[in-house]
This record gives sequence, structure tokens and C-alpha cells, in this order.
Amino acid sequence: MPDYALCGLTVRTDGALSGLRAAAIGSVPDVEVHLQRVPLWANEPLAEDGLVYRADTRDEDAPVLEAAWLRGRDGVRLSYDDGTTFYVRADGREVWAVWPTTMTLADTTVYLLGPVLGYVLRRLGVLSLHASAVVIDRQVIAFCGAPGAGKSTTAAAFALRGHAVMTDDVLALRLTGGLVIASPAYAHLRLWPESAHALVGDDARLTALAPGWPKLAFPLDEFGAGLSGEPVPLGGIFLLMPRSTDERAPYVGPARGAEALLDLVSETSANYLLDGDMRAAELTMIARVTERVPLRRVTPHADMARLSTLVDVVLGASRA
Repeated sequence: MPDYALCGLTVRTDGALSGLRAAAIGSVPDVEVHLQRVPLWANEPLAEDGLVYRADTRDEDAPVLEAAWLRGRDGVRLSYDDGTTFYVRADGREVWAVWPTTMTLADTTVYLLGPVLGYVLRRLGVLSLHASAVVIDRQVIAFCGAPGAGKSTTAAAFALRGHAVMTDDVLALRLTGGLVIASPAYAHLRLWPESAHALVGDDARLTALAPGWPKLAFPLDEFGAGLSGEPVPLGGIFLLMPRSTDERAPYVGPARGAEALLDLVSETSANYLLDGDMRAAELTMIARVTERVPLRRVTPHADMARLSTLVDVVLGASRA
């Protein structure tokens, strides 16, 4: 059974998952993932008022999700409309994944390393941002924003400049000794085809994350970049604003006070699945993050050819 290092956790699975780093020998698993298996309580009916969330539209690259507590509240069932289903134990320590014959383990891994991982981290008390992040001068710089804002694209532009990547999609943050510490995830980015082609050209041999998925996997090691090998203090957060045709773009501005806190609340992973206690803990942690780490707004230019200038602008701001 492989053990992987993922977002500061040791994750044990009963099957090999591609793109993950092996955990240190002798590590005790924080989370166990069971593939094509279900827990004993899988067939229980919904708990009274057990429906937590039902999406009414598709997000940028995933089918509709329904989340529900089952009777007895042993755990939550996360159901996707392609037939893929996850069961997450109430404390987040075990995950079961099942998928139909029309899907593959690669399809399931896309969910597992994205929204499911984000929810597991939240159940374990770890703040998780929907963000991409890179390492600049031994500090992590994170990029948050709405779907399609360019988080992964910006991280890839930094990777092509030789900066190690900390994560894509899910950024795990912990408060340690007065510092906000970010932990590395997996060694690829998830790019829309137009972003990938703008960065590395039409001849780059990038493959889909999984059959039928619109995004492409951008393997860091194949482009002279890499995944950060260790946790690193968070040095700043850039909130990506809508792309602009303004000739001043890309440019950076401040994000302060209550408005900045609310911006970060909207960027937390799986925030639609939190209970009252988890929301209270989230607000406390976000307040501590904003006290210790500068937040800025950055407006990219609509012209993808200006990505290199965006990197220069962010580097200048983060080093100021």
C-alpha cells in the first residue's frame, strides 16, 4: 500500500496514484484512501436534514456535486453526476472512492486531489485555500481568484522562470510558531489548453488530466521547474482580478481590512460543506493569516503575451 506526502499529510492508498511524492519511510498515515471500496455505512439513507449541498450548475471543469450526511453521521457522501462517489469519514481520516466502468482511476484522481482533498483538510482542521502557489526567495506566494482567473497559468509562468511550485488548486496552510506555513502538493499544474499553448507553444506534448477532461496536465519536471521539497512560510497572497485591456495592466494594488478578509473567505476550499464550528475556526485562522501576510490585488492584462510582464510585476511587489 503506497504512502504519499500530500499537503502536509501522509496519505496511504491501496493503489498507486500518479504524480505524487512518496512519503518518508515509516511515516504514520494521517489519511487512508480505499479505491473501489465502500464503508459499511455506505448504504445508509440520508440523515434527517442530511443534505448539505447540491450544485445547480457545473463549475469550470467538474460535474454537479451533491454532498450529504448519511444516517448515523458516520460520514459524508460526495456524489458526482458521472457516477463517481466518495465517502469521507466524519473525522476526515478515511476516504472511500468508487467509480463506474465508464470512468477511470485517472478521472477519480482529479476529484481526489481537488475538491475531496480540500474537504478532507478542512475536516482535519487545516485551512485550505483554492489557490496556486510558487516559491519566491524562500517564501511562498499564493494566487487566488475566481474560476478562470488564471491561478494555474500564473504559477506555470513562474515555473518556467525556474521558481518551484508549492501547489495547484489546493493550498494547505498551518500556523506554526507565529508563521503561516504552506505545504507542497503534487508535481503538476492543471491548465486550460489556450493557457498551455500561450506558455509553451502549440507543439508541447501535454496530455489531458484524464480522458475527456478539458484541462491539460503541465508536468513541472519536464519544463525545468519542480515541486517544492518542503513546507515554506507564506510570504504573500495575490488576489487575481478580472483580466483587463487597460494599458497599465498588469498592475498591483492593496487589499486591506475587512474587505481582504472577506475575499479570502470566498477563496477557501469546500466552504459550502462547513458546519458552524468549522466556519468559526476558518474565520479565526483567516484573521490570523491576514495579520501576518500581506494581501494584494493584481490585475493581469487580457493579452496572454504579457504573462512575462505579470511575473515581473508580482516579483517586484513581493520583494518590495
